[in-house]
Amino acid sequence: MTSEETRLHSAFLAELLNVKGSHGLKDKPLKAFISKFLDADFEFESSDSECNVEYFIGRLTDTTGGRIDIIIRDKHKRSVIIENKIYAADQGSQMLRYYNYSKEFLSSRLIYLSLDGKEPSDYSTGGNSFTFMTLSYKYNIIKWLEECRQIAVDLPLVREAISHYINLLKHLTNSSLMEEANNEIADLIMQSPENIQVALEIDSVLTIVKIRTQMKFWDQLRASIEDKGLEVNTKHPQTVNENKVRSYYVDSRNKALNYGLWVEVIHENGIIIEWGCVVQQNVYFGFTIKYESGKKLTGEDIKEYKLIIQQCDNSFYLDYDNWLGWMYPTKLLNFRAFNSEDIFSLLKHESLVAVTDEIAAKALNDIRFIRENVQQYIAKLVI
Repeated sequence: MTSEETRLHSAFLAELLNVKGSHGLKDKPLKAFISKFLDADFEFESSDSECNVEYFIGRLTDTTGGRIDIIIRDKHKRSVIIENKIYAADQGSQMLRYYNYSKEFLSSRLIYLSLDGKEPSDYSTGGNSFTFMTLSYKYNIIKWLEECRQIAVDLPLVREAISHYINLLKHLTNSSLMEEANNEIADLIMQSPENIQVALEIDSVLTIVKIRTQMKFWDQLRASIEDKGLEVNTKHPQTVNENKVRSYYVDSRNKALNYGLWVEVIHENGIIIEWGCVVQQNVYFGFTIKYESGKKLTGEDIKEYKLIIQQCDNSFYLDYDNWLGWMYPTKLLNFRAFNSEDIFSLLKHESLVAVTDEIAAKALNDIRFIRENVQQYIAKLVI
């Protein structure tokens, strides 16, 4: 569950921020959160506030609706809205939809929370400019949790639960292993101008290493997919190439790039279903559906298809607008952070092949299931 945003991270944070939470600390954690992260002009009555997870705000449209990860409201129509991102990719206009909902309150603060404090993509903001703040687990939440642990010093079970969660976050952000080493390296670099110059040169070389490592993954995944008898659609507009991978690391304007490899599963009666493996922060894979004409599908249109996806494997997430279902591979491959053993292991050919063969085998089995079970619904979607 270490990467489960809803089942673990949002649930744990919301429980601490809930004044009626099982921790018995009342509004002390929430007060610490507000004091630590929100501006002094924001007035919020924490004592009788209400905290909800996966809060439904209406039917999904391009600019409204969806489910908010964490929302805290007081009786004076003031709110704190948190979009929580551990590894999942941004959803279309997600932050824009939550910002529009925040206008219903007299006063509100919108927060984008991620492991490292990154900005939401243009895909999430809809290309619009509006006020929000970014927080990171690595630099912000861990510090707040340490304060909460001190608040809970006389409650051993609560204190130890918070300690365990802090340790998990340090593991996910490499804080516990790397903090001391990074400080030592920084001290060494700062000993001379020459050391700084060498460090900058190494950094540019590491970018090349990241590009080559990711390209090795895509090349081997394509080989593994084709070894299973599946045909990769090289003409798909979101097909990976070296320029896209280079831009992923080099061009700060293209942080929302979404590319990978695609296999056509169904193409008949104006309906196209594809299997895709793509990357935003992490690599993930699953099935998409669209009309050949470009007409937008509604939730009602694809309800039966999502049921088939669940029957295929109930581990698929069903929460993305343009995906029938998606999931992460067994090894979490975060090419953006590029700081985990799972990523480093891709440099060993046998490990790389094991990862890509597992993804390809899963693709083959799932594609067979979809092809066998989806035909009965195709006629319902004919334009």
